[in-house]
Amino acid sequence: MICCLFRSLVLLSILWTPAASGEPQEQPSGTIGSTNAAYDVPSFSAELHRLSAVLEKNPSTNEMADLRDSLPRRWTVSTPERTYSISSEPLRNQLTALSSQKARIWVQRLATEVESFSATPVASSPQARAQLDRILAGSEFAGVRPPSAWELFRRRIELWLEQMFLRLFGAIGRHPIGGRILFWLLAVVAVGCIALWLFRFLSSRDRIDSLPPSASIFASRTWQEWIRAAREAASRGDFREAVHSAYWAGIVRLEDSGVVPKDRTKTPREYLRIVSEPHPGELASRPSHREPLAALTSRLERIWYANRAAGPEDFRESLRQLEALGCPLE
Repeated sequence: MICCLFRSLVLLSILWTPAASGEPQEQPSGTIGSTNAAYDVPSFSAELHRLSAVLEKNPSTNEMADLRDSLPRRWTVSTPERTYSISSEPLRNQLTALSSQKARIWVQRLATEVESFSATPVASSPQARAQLDRILAGSEFAGVRPPSAWELFRRRIELWLEQMFLRLFGAIGRHPIGGRILFWLLAVVAVGCIALWLFRFLSSRDRIDSLPPSASIFASRTWQEWIRAAREAASRGDFREAVHSAYWAGIVRLEDSGVVPKDRTKTPREYLRIVSEPHPGELASRPSHREPLAALTSRLERIWYANRAAGPEDFRESLRQLEALGCPLE
């Protein structure tokens, strides 16, 4: 009786299973529609737009789960050049996280990249090519050229020296004692070169300092010779040179009189300042020298330095100023 009851219970459990009763079994969540899906560029772009349209409607949780389960693991996109395999895992992760907005953004970006890849490049026009040639012909691109024969030769020399130094240092690394000897030898040579340079520098400074101060060198012309040169220039019509020579005749006359120091490095304005306002320690001047030298200086600056025209009247006025400075003209 017990065996018959057990067999009846087993038979009853078999008859009431969902498979035997013909009821459909539920598909476990998280399954994927297909492992792979093949597309070309237009069909794959259309599929992405379809997914974007579905996500734009803010699907419910169940709809997002169904959409995730319908996605293949990878999309295979064929182009004339090659075949690409694109994983759908980023989209499935966003759908699992119930983030429809981020999933739609990812799909739209992928669609934009696919469409930009399939866009036909615009052929360059002759005008664009000519403009590019003009730009490349500019001076800033003059150095863009293949290396010359000299540059190639110099590069070979540099590589050869580099290899030689690498071999040398490699040999030094294998022989520590020889490396120390070479190091100290180079150190001694470097210190010797520095000491020699310092010795030459200091010895040259000593020679310069030991030279006695040389006396000032002055022009050998006297004021009479300057007046003679001024008259010769005036006789040939060069009144600009005549005014210039007359001015220096007056300066030499003042030097001989001790009114100004014998220093030809001074400018005309410095000579005039010495005569007008003598500094302490310098020779004092007489008032009769100030106005004639001021007139000679003004005329020299206007005619010689400002390159203005000069005439006979300018030369005559210069001679009158020389007479006032004490230069007898007869």
